[in-house]
Amino acid sequence: QRGSNPAAMLSALVSKREKLQEELRNIEKQVYELETSYLQDSSQCGNVLKGFEGFLSSSKSTAKYVSFNLY
Repeated sequence: QRGSNPAAMLSALVSKREKLQEELRNIEKQVYELETSYLQDSSQCGNVLKGFEGFLSSSKSTAKYVSFNLY
């Protein structure tokens, strides 16, 4: 029966909370690693934080290559 043992319910909720907290820590770590990788990999051509001036000033052959791959 549901709610018949408050101690068991509390224990289950605490366990679920700990599991969710661990999952959140893992997601936050993954986001941090992906953001770090993005900022490091895009530093030459530009990114959303620094702008894309480096990309726009790159050679025309690079721009043709990029547009070719988009379609």
